[in-house]
Amino acid sequence: GIPEIKCYLNGIDLPRVVDVKTLFCKVVGVTFSVAAGLPVGKEGPMVHSGSVVAASISQGGLPACPGNGADKSFSRFSDFRNDREKRDFVAFGGAAGVAA
Repeated sequence: GIPEIKCYLNGIDLPRVVDVKTLFCKVVGVTFSVAAGLPVGKEGPMVHSGSVVAASISQGGLPACPGNGADKSFSRFSDFRNDREKRDFVAFGGAAGVAA
């Protein structure tokens, strides 16, 4: 949620906080929580999800659709594969999550 992303942006290295597996678990957990009728906030999961997607894009972690001829190596993002730029992408993704 928001506290984990705030820690990450402040320089604390939390293991696997912006991992695609974390995104999958978060989506499944929130889906079942809402289906069960539990009160779940929407801002925290959206901020975390946006941050994970942005971090994955900056590191080349989200594959393109196969067979469409798109650049699957994300070579355009090779300049952004350092920690400082990844934190910027995480901040942008968190802002997009709040806006969504």
